[in-house]
Amino acid sequence: MQPGLGLGALVSQHPSKAICMNGTSVKIECRAMDFQAQTMFWYRQLPKQGLTLMVASSDNSSITYEQGFTRAKFPINHLNRTFSTLTVMSVHPADSGLYFCSASDTVLGRSQRPKQDPLQQPPLSHPTKPLEPCGRRCRERKTTASL
Repeated sequence: MQPGLGLGALVSQHPSKAICMNGTSVKIECRAMDFQAQTMFWYRQLPKQGLTLMVASSDNSSITYEQGFTRAKFPINHLNRTFSTLTVMSVHPADSGLYFCSASDTVLGRSQRPKQDPLQQPPLSHPTKPLEPCGRRCRERKTTASL
């Protein structure tokens, strides 16, 4: 395998959309389609925010909840290596968002956590130089801009 190339896993989620009454619960199913998943991850994305890891599980034997997420509110089942469910209990408006699952064919150790690195901006195609402080000359000059 060449550096920078990785393997992807195809997962499907059901339902794709759910609208719930306050206080009810909703179950989201995740199925790994093309391989045996050792570890399943569940993420939530609130409006105008990035993805947040909620919980990771390895065949129900090891379930690790991230800070702010509990088994009582977000119970999961990882019944076998191709299927997992996340239930959101007692739904409230603050639970509104996008929920995603992902799968991996590796098992995380007890002290390991999935690493999420923000995307890095590519280098500029042309060098830039810092702006110099504007002296008296700039303050005296009037400029206009058209938008």
